[in-house]
Amino acid sequence: MTSANNFKRAYMASAAATALTLALSFSATAQDAPIVEDEVVATGIRQSIADSLKLKRESSSIVEAITAEDIGKLPDVSIADSLARLPGVTAQRVRGRAQQISIRGLGPDFSVALLNGREMVSAGNNRGIEFDVFPSELIAQGVVYKTPDARLAATGIAGAVDLRTVRPLDRTEQSINLSAKYIFNDNGNLNPDFSDQGYRLFGSYIDQNEDGTIGWSLGVTHQSNPTQYFSRELKPQNPGSLNGISYPQDNPRSGVVSRDFKRTSMAGTLQFEPTDAFQATFDVAYSDFDDEGIFRGVETPLATWAGVSGPSAVTGQSGSYADSATYENVGPIVRTDTEGNTAEIFAIGANFSNQFSDRVKGTIDISMSTLDKSDIDYESYAGRGGQILQTNVNPDPGGDFIPGFRDTSLLNTLTYDLPEDGEYSINAGSDFADPSQIFLTDPGGWGQVGFVKEPSIEDDLIQLRGEVEYGVDKGFIEGIVVGALVTDREKSFNSNESFLREGAGFVRTDDDPRFPRSIQAPIPGAGSAGSTNSGNLGLDVVVYDPATLRDDGTYRVEAANSVAWTVEEDIITGYAMANISHDGAVPIRGNIGVQYVDTRQSSTGTLAGAGEQTITDSYSDWLPSANLSFEVSEDTFIRAAAARTLTRPRLDQMAANQSVNVNSQVCRDTNADGVPDVVTGFNPAMNDFCFNLSGGNPLLRPYSSTQFDLAFEKYFAEDSAIAIAVFHKDISDYVVNRNIQVDISQQIRQAGFGSILNGSPEIAIAGQSTDENFETAKITGIEATVRQSFDRFLPENLAGFGIDASITYADSSLTLEDGSDRNIPGYSKTTWSASGYYENHGFQARLNSRYRSKFLSEIQQFDGALIGQDATSELIFDAQIGYAWDDGPLEGFGVNLEAYNLTDEPFRTSFDIDGERVISRHELYGRTFNVTVSKKF
Repeated sequence: MTSANNFKRAYMASAAATALTLALSFSATAQDAPIVEDEVVATGIRQSIADSLKLKRESSSIVEAITAEDIGKLPDVSIADSLARLPGVTAQRVRGRAQQISIRGLGPDFSVALLNGREMVSAGNNRGIEFDVFPSELIAQGVVYKTPDARLAATGIAGAVDLRTVRPLDRTEQSINLSAKYIFNDNGNLNPDFSDQGYRLFGSYIDQNEDGTIGWSLGVTHQSNPTQYFSRELKPQNPGSLNGISYPQDNPRSGVVSRDFKRTSMAGTLQFEPTDAFQATFDVAYSDFDDEGIFRGVETPLATWAGVSGPSAVTGQSGSYADSATYENVGPIVRTDTEGNTAEIFAIGANFSNQFSDRVKGTIDISMSTLDKSDIDYESYAGRGGQILQTNVNPDPGGDFIPGFRDTSLLNTLTYDLPEDGEYSINAGSDFADPSQIFLTDPGGWGQVGFVKEPSIEDDLIQLRGEVEYGVDKGFIEGIVVGALVTDREKSFNSNESFLREGAGFVRTDDDPRFPRSIQAPIPGAGSAGSTNSGNLGLDVVVYDPATLRDDGTYRVEAANSVAWTVEEDIITGYAMANISHDGAVPIRGNIGVQYVDTRQSSTGTLAGAGEQTITDSYSDWLPSANLSFEVSEDTFIRAAAARTLTRPRLDQMAANQSVNVNSQVCRDTNADGVPDVVTGFNPAMNDFCFNLSGGNPLLRPYSSTQFDLAFEKYFAEDSAIAIAVFHKDISDYVVNRNIQVDISQQIRQAGFGSILNGSPEIAIAGQSTDENFETAKITGIEATVRQSFDRFLPENLAGFGIDASITYADSSLTLEDGSDRNIPGYSKTTWSASGYYENHGFQARLNSRYRSKFLSEIQQFDGALIGQDATSELIFDAQIGYAWDDGPLEGFGVNLEAYNLTDEPFRTSFDIDGERVISRHELYGRTFNVTVSKKF
């Protein structure tokens, strides 16, 4: 961390604290007036804390909760920001937005998202929920289940997040809310065709009939949310060394990214309670979003494969890298990458319950959620002219290869200044923003002038639940719940990849037939839109819109090999649970239950050279759980919980895209018909297989965990409490990549090699390097939470102060087969969050901070796969200040000023060089400021 960054962080934190102090001073002055209040009425922030604590106290499981006021009054782009302030919950920022949630050190793949208690589809190509698809305004409550019970529709090893919409019959009067938010990102317009300003509009209507038997609610939100950030990526592969000083090699990628996240969402509920015994609730939610963006920048090949043998000079070494490195004869590749996605998510549910007698209650719940999503990653290449990278060419079958053809007049001398914090700059010596010097081209002689991926995802999930609750009220058992839940899910993915070849407008820059890729074309309209603003990165590039190049014939589209798969799961869960309640000397509440889960899964993919294949599997699990709460003294509880839980494997790891390869040293083809017919040396013990299989593993089973929790909770008032919890998880069947032996009779026969199995069925055992349930892991941790209003300790004229803070420490272990240690995705050893707030006399002010130590982040690669990269620690500050009028001509109006990422904390990943960490990825998102005007009727 540089001293400049430390100063910036301290300055912004003190500025936010000053704003908070000014608000407090103003309100304290107002209290000098003759109006005296006997008590402070809990509303807004304090009421939301009280509601959250009430839910936590009354729950039989160990949970954390946020309410609508928590969400609505914080400068949060998504639900993930608000959830990340809860104990043991952290978020990973993706493109500047908190998107992925980790609970107690386990990443997004280990938790489940529910909407009104029902499992939801996911927008990614796996199970992990991207929480930024949920508008914060439409959620009334978010509950994080850290311990499960038998009734939960789904849970993961980490837990479950249940997002709940408004229940109109919980209200007693009509409520109309309107708000408009102006959004500004202080990075500015890094790409001139994307704005740094945006907006969010919201409206809700909640009402009931006069008898209170029918209630309805509707909420609608529309937004255009800007993201502008600087992107620096030093590839960690094979750093070089000169005179004992390390320097970057490979192909660094540097530039600016602009995005506009447009989303229209609605949520509605209809409740019907004609009698005290019967109720029906209908929920619907819809979200349509278009997240469009663009990356403009350069790739700077600094490797021998690009004709660069290393820097000509390096200077200094403050950290593990040189302070600066100069490279000669570098051919920068100008990249314009159109990035984004469009999606629609629809969810509908109906719940019917009837109290048949004093003891018997029946419930039926049915729900459906669907997702249709289309992504785009459209790469357009440009440079200073035809062939700028080293290549080998062979003009005819009998000719000699000519190594190293390069037009040196098109090459550059680049100097990288490399500070320890990763915010490097580049001096290129050429103007890459000058449209007269930059052309569409095939810069590396790759045979393509661009590439496009347009992945499509479809996800359909249906759930049906039937349940009967029987009141026993004998001894410790209050009632018995028995039910069944049927879940049917089908998710499909297709990468839809294409090469972009040169078309109309491309001309040869060299007539020598040995150099066929010396081609270029002028950039249509280049320069009319200006150039990028790369800030201190120091390498602005020309701006053009590649959208028309596929339509006007400049690019020819040629289909490439794509990846497609479909995974289906049919799950039947039967469950039984005893609710426990006993009012003795030590009152006890809780539950003990069990789930029996029967799973049938199938995966459909491509068997190379043999068409489509489907592989099926089935298995079952018993999942017991217990939650007990002991009120050891008034308002003081000790909770104990134990459970066995599971997390289903990643869907892309289950894809049935495979290839059967023949080892000709073990099984020979003696008649040259392409089919092996003689076995000569089959010996699995020595890894001598006739066949080897590559690709996914459709037979993966879930991760499983045996876990224990113990918690202490003390409630001082409705908005004040402390809690301490310890937890331990023993995880088995952890999925890792390893060499396995597997029976591939089905694949061998489908590939056309089945005849050899007739005489030698044993050779169906093949070797495969793939993902398998194999390892074990452990996580042990402790959490502490303080929520405290200071009204009972401070003078009346200082009423309204409070804090909300938590800290989690966890220790994990995952040791691989070779003895090496591996980090669990999403795991941070230490996380904490702290908020100081003031609320009184119409004013609200809050300063929030959250910290997580280094963790294994998941970064999406070009092929759509997620890979782990070690992210550095981060500390993020947010703040808000506002005023709401409760009388007079402005009654019901409110105004809020909000700031997100006050200290401009970057997202950074690092890699190891000789035991020291070096920054490999540096993304600087800037600060986001919001101004919100609201009206309540």
